[in-house]
Amino acid sequence: MDWKHAKTLFIIVFILIDIGLVLVYFNKVNNSIVQESNDQSDVNFTKEGIDLPNLPSYKNKEMQAITADSKSFTSNDLEGVYTLSEKDTKISKDLDDENLTKDSKEQTFKSLINKEAYKGKEYHQKENNKDKNKVIYEQNYDDLPILNNSKGEIVFNIENGKVKNFTQTYLDKLKPGTGDNNSKQKVVDAKTALETLYYNTYLTKGDTVESVRLGYYSVVKEIGGQVLVPSWEVKVKSKEDGKEKTTLLYVDAIKPESTVLEES
Repeated sequence: MDWKHAKTLFIIVFILIDIGLVLVYFNKVNNSIVQESNDQSDVNFTKEGIDLPNLPSYKNKEMQAITADSKSFTSNDLEGVYTLSEKDTKISKDLDDENLTKDSKEQTFKSLINKEAYKGKEYHQKENNKDKNKVIYEQNYDDLPILNNSKGEIVFNIENGKVKNFTQTYLDKLKPGTGDNNSKQKVVDAKTALETLYYNTYLTKGDTVESVRLGYYSVVKEIGGQVLVPSWEVKVKSKEDGKEKTTLLYVDAIKPESTVLEES
């Protein structure tokens, strides 16, 4: 045996083993750093002085962008009961029930909608309505609301505490948008959406998050149609110049870093 060559071979093997061990060590260190960094990136909203409600959970929820058109009502849709109040895209109906008030139970309104409105079963009461003179029902798609959209809602108008009439608009042909990049994707959780707002200074010390909802928000509102993307709606109460201010913010639920929309 050539011991000189064997010695050289053993040295090379040991060097390779040492290099492998060093690489394994650095991988572990890097993974530890990444994990620590991720832990540190979580915002402690309590310590930051920002009040949060109970956040909704949609574990493993997958969504995609959808499209829709404003419904143009015809005489066949109206059936002699409604009247057109805005071109042909909004209908209205007067109500004579003296017992129907703003404080009537939700079930009462829902029963009336299911019976009287066009495809009323697709509408559900808006959770964070702040208008004292209106009771608002939002059109839903795939069990989630169409957020803050005047083209897909039923509005009960209140006068002197009594419900006088309701108006209705309807988003027709709701369906997934076409395109290779519009496959269903997992949505981020509510806390991630709030962290996006925090890092973009939409949430600051002293703010109160009053509600957080998942739904579809329109990013393209054309006469001929709309494009609605999965979004988190965040209702924030803050103080500006000593006065309370309420703001609605919308965060893309699939790519939160790319879209923060504000609607006062």
